[in-house]
Amino acid sequence: MILPVATLSLLSALTVAPVPEIRQPSSSPTLAVANILPANTPIVGLINTKGKTWAGLNRFYLFQTASQAVSQFLPSVFELDYAKDIESWLGEQVVFAFLPKVGSTPASVDSQFLILAPVKDDTRLQPLLEKLKADRSRVKEREYKGITILELNAPQVAPPTNTLPSSVRRLKSSSNPNLVKPDRSKKKSGIAIATFPGYVVTSITAEAIEQLIDASEEKATLAQNSQFQKTLQQSQSDRVLFTIHENLATLVPLISDISKDPNLPFPVFGADTINLDEVKEYGTVNGFVSIQPEGLRFQVNAYREALKSKQSKNATKKTGTMLDQMPGATYSALTGRNLNQQWQQLAKGFSTKPQFKEYLETFRKFVRTSTGLDWDKDILGWMDGEYGFFLFPTKGGLFNFIAGSNLNMGVGVAVQTSNRAAADATLKKLNELIQSSLMGGVVVNTHNIQGQPVTSWDIGGNSSQSLLAYSWVNNNTVIVTTGFGAIADLVPQPYVLLPSTYNFQTATNSLPYPNQGYFYVNTGSFLSWLYSFLPSVFNDQNLQPWKPVIGSVYSISATTSTTAEREQFDILLVLAPSRKK
Repeated sequence: MILPVATLSLLSALTVAPVPEIRQPSSSPTLAVANILPANTPIVGLINTKGKTWAGLNRFYLFQTASQAVSQFLPSVFELDYAKDIESWLGEQVVFAFLPKVGSTPASVDSQFLILAPVKDDTRLQPLLEKLKADRSRVKEREYKGITILELNAPQVAPPTNTLPSSVRRLKSSSNPNLVKPDRSKKKSGIAIATFPGYVVTSITAEAIEQLIDASEEKATLAQNSQFQKTLQQSQSDRVLFTIHENLATLVPLISDISKDPNLPFPVFGADTINLDEVKEYGTVNGFVSIQPEGLRFQVNAYREALKSKQSKNATKKTGTMLDQMPGATYSALTGRNLNQQWQQLAKGFSTKPQFKEYLETFRKFVRTSTGLDWDKDILGWMDGEYGFFLFPTKGGLFNFIAGSNLNMGVGVAVQTSNRAAADATLKKLNELIQSSLMGGVVVNTHNIQGQPVTSWDIGGNSSQSLLAYSWVNNNTVIVTTGFGAIADLVPQPYVLLPSTYNFQTATNSLPYPNQGYFYVNTGSFLSWLYSFLPSVFNDQNLQPWKPVIGSVYSISATTSTTAEREQFDILLVLAPSRKK
């Protein structure tokens, strides 16, 4: 069985004593936790501790293999047996939380992070507590507002080097010895523990527990937060492994402080660029990791502070036209709507940052001086319908011409427009540019494929040496590919359409629809292409054990969708079933 990381941390933490009750909890252990955490808690995570739920992952080969590997590295902590010493009393959801920043005092992981474990059977917990309390040499006991807090100096436990697989040992030995790591030698490691009615609280320092006790005296708790209750309700499914709830108003300043913590073992990139004004439209964010029959699902929801009364032009719509232009064996695809509008929104965001604004202006100037075209107006301005970028297998086209017959890849772009005249004008200018700049070395030819006209940039007039080709497959949709040989597999239509394939249907059928487009990777076909293209690299004996593990991910798919209440983002990993031994 695979155990959540926070649960493993708990194993090294539980040396507690019963304490006076400060508030009567509700009948649900999870709600008991919500009755003491402040209403504006920045981050709350719920980890499902049901063994049956986590055992469900073992039906997938990826996690069956991971479970076997992880078991080699789990150290023996206080000689505890999870099933005997922990599972018998532990409730169904372990909670971790970061408490809100208080006043002007800088926040840190040590002073804000807590793990709260619900207790379903006190009689089974007590023997464990007595067993752990026996180590008096490392336990300091004190009280804060009537609550007993135990501070434990924890030993540093490392896995024996002889248990590491040979591939990991080689990786460690080849690592750069000059890498700079945080100096934590002066920091005294340990754990602080206290008990509350119905659950056990652990933290890195007693400061976090003291802050929790102070917060419990306030009236506004997480139990009264309607947004958290919505998250909690969604988390109750037995298929949900992990839940996270974020309060953006208190999370942004917390991240800003934590990123400056000198004891932080890893950097927080981009923390200084987060601005509350940029996310003020949204109040809370929640996310879920859950098991599906196909594999593992990740979902994130950003809830608006106020309902969006009028959907934008680019709001969720039924999409799919572009997918019909892609072949069934497509390696990867990205689809969406209104590329022009998306670019304008991105450019607006860049313009607020002086450095990015400078890069943006440099790029625009480069396009204008090298092509004579305006990037925003001439190239993207007419791309206001659906669009799709895709990689697909083909034996023709630019890449095979340049790299030889082993590459077998084409790049395609399909775009809808409501202004074909503007699109034709841009394509005409590009045709003239390529011919004049290469002084006749490239000839722009018009070919015919099953009655469908195709324009091709042919080196020396030879279509087998084509740099780029495009064709209007209907009155408002143009397809551009890497050469004539590549577009020949797509025009007038692929032999097998991507949406009709079992792999794509399995990857997308459970995702929200209508939506704003898909990201899709057929990992099986993509890896096959990669292995054949670089056989000397991927036939290395050190990589052989990992190839079945990587190949057990059949596909990766993602989409975004919009409602008046929220923005939703979903990712689905379709996984291979476990192999019988």
